[in-house]
Amino acid sequence: MYVDNAAMQLVRWPKQFDTIVTGNIFGDILSDEASMLVGSLGMLPSASLGDPSGPGMYEPIHGSAPDIAGQDKANPIATVLSAAMMLKYDLDQPEAADAMEEAVNRTLDAGFRTGDIMSDDCTQVGCKEMGEKLLSFL
Repeated sequence: MYVDNAAMQLVRWPKQFDTIVTGNIFGDILSDEASMLVGSLGMLPSASLGDPSGPGMYEPIHGSAPDIAGQDKANPIATVLSAAMMLKYDLDQPEAADAMEEAVNRTLDAGFRTGDIMSDDCTQVGCKEMGEKLLSFL
């Protein structure tokens, strides 16, 4: 599939994809597009997987967000979900990964949101408090 069609298909019917494997530049473009499907770059984990005999590299797609550094505004969810992916795929700890994913779901279900995903009838929290809420549901 060519990247232009992949971009269109991602918007048209995102559930058809479980995993998208591409080069770095197209991966950057598609992951930024996909982040808007869930509302924010702060929600998406990622993994760079190479040689199956070696470890992968897990990180949120949003990078370091230097424009909001030190302001307690960052959304830590993508980082937590990236760690869950590492537990599942490299460290053979699927139960721990599932617990982390469930903590994210329960925190969001309880209505806690960082500013990037804030919506009506929810409680806005900063990065630190979101981390504390995630831990409380772990």
